[in-house]
Amino acid sequence: MSRHVKVSVNCWLRCHFVAIVIFSAGCGMPSDATTPGPAAFSHGEPVAVTGGEITGVLIDTSPEVLAFKGIPYAAPPTGDLRWRPPQPVVAWAGVRDGSAPGSVCMQSGVQDGSQSEDCLFLNVWAPQTHDPPRPVMVWIHGGGFFNGAGSLPTYDGTHFAEKGVVLVSINYRLNVFGFLAHPALSDESPHGASGNYGLMDVVAALEWVQDNIDAFGGDPNRVTIFGESAGAGAVMSVMLMPQSAGLFHRAIAESNWVYGWDRQLSDSVGDWESAEAQGVDIASRLEASGEDTLLMMRAATAEQVQAVANAGSGNMFMRSGYIWAPNIDGWVIPADPLTMYQQGHQHDVPLITGMNAAEGASMARRLDVQDVNAFEEHVRMVYPGVVDQAMTLYDVSSAPMAKSETAHLIHDMYFAGPVRTQAVTHQQMSSPVWMYHFTRVPPTELGRTLGAYHAGEVVYVFGTMVSGAAPEGQRPSALAPFGNWSDTDRQLSDTMMNYWTQFAATGNPNRDDLPTWPAFESSTDQHVVFGDEVTIAEGLHNAGADLFAAFEEHRRTGM
Repeated sequence: MSRHVKVSVNCWLRCHFVAIVIFSAGCGMPSDATTPGPAAFSHGEPVAVTGGEITGVLIDTSPEVLAFKGIPYAAPPTGDLRWRPPQPVVAWAGVRDGSAPGSVCMQSGVQDGSQSEDCLFLNVWAPQTHDPPRPVMVWIHGGGFFNGAGSLPTYDGTHFAEKGVVLVSINYRLNVFGFLAHPALSDESPHGASGNYGLMDVVAALEWVQDNIDAFGGDPNRVTIFGESAGAGAVMSVMLMPQSAGLFHRAIAESNWVYGWDRQLSDSVGDWESAEAQGVDIASRLEASGEDTLLMMRAATAEQVQAVANAGSGNMFMRSGYIWAPNIDGWVIPADPLTMYQQGHQHDVPLITGMNAAEGASMARRLDVQDVNAFEEHVRMVYPGVVDQAMTLYDVSSAPMAKSETAHLIHDMYFAGPVRTQAVTHQQMSSPVWMYHFTRVPPTELGRTLGAYHAGEVVYVFGTMVSGAAPEGQRPSALAPFGNWSDTDRQLSDTMMNYWTQFAATGNPNRDDLPTWPAFESSTDQHVVFGDEVTIAEGLHNAGADLFAAFEEHRRTGM
């Protein structure tokens, strides 16, 4: 993918402000040594980006911040561009209104008309003054690679901008639109590859950042990618992509999600069917075949394609149904991702990675494991080869324990294992890695029943807490910002944001006014705990991570 050429109008805007808000390290701005240069935004003045000009909106609660929403970073991936690498932005006439985000990408569960295949948009929050240029953070949302959006209210970047960071949140193609592989798609690709379009979108967004972020006061030489769950899995994947080299300089992976990312493109290996075989099944359901297979698949409506994808849904914790995730295509993902990490083929950038204390609690509810026998049956079915090791690790002797240990099993096999694998393997790089454990139980409806649940840290990272109960009729959600937040919660949120923004600025989360966070080393095995207090601890789900490693090794050598 070639870099987009920026439309040429003045990138620096006239300053209409008499007073300049100065952010200091003591009041929240990350310290850095960039040489100052005069620059400021003026509300109402357009900013020139690839494709045209766009205006932003002032944030009501923070007059120091402007938001620019719904900015296209690639052409609409519709019609003949469906299931192709992202193409350059289509220029627009006039000045684009940046007051509202663009459509979310196609996904199940969104019924309000806000979803569309035309969804490759990003949002920018920036301090009105950017003297010196600010570090940049690019948020990659989670959602299992099958749902979510960068424009969710919890991901609002205002508080990052208040701390002196330019925050970018992105959409990327999901599920069948973002990760469908098919032999005919591979044949039409000059790389003989298909299925990793969602990851290609992330790289296109990072290219857009390199080309345009200076117009928003951002420093293109200090770009941090960060994400949670599938967003963290995307971070892990982007760190392996040759196409992303030089486009980012630090990485944060929160609750890494790597389910299915070691499938081969064309060969069914071990317990994974090939990514292309899944695509052939979907084409059949769309009644597309023969020489016109791709024409017929691209002629189907987005709703028809989404319906077919939904019809093949299964239970990922039973390793059943369609898998929406990257695949080993030899181009975007050159080889087995875990092997690439073990051999040191990831990009050599500073890294933060970590997990929450009860990652599996919400997910275990999708499994009907009610007693000891059901637990052992589940382990034998889903984790063959490590049954004895698992039954020893999880001492299930009663029905209540079967339920809690199922959550513990999911926690270890889907999160603790990938997190520790990434931390341990990154030690061979010249750049350091830091590990965290989020244990604070959010004062929310889910927190009362699940503890420090999956995605529970996100509202702390973004500082988007809303006091009070959720609106009547709204289902409890891990990303909902509503809760009975205390001063302790808000102080923890501020501390985490300060670590994150300091890391973005310098490549190290530590600064003088924060508790010292030691870099991770296997010999000391230390991590920071974000709990009722910020403390340092040793060892983090090591036994569960060892089980994950044994299972992954068995899958590659014993099946």
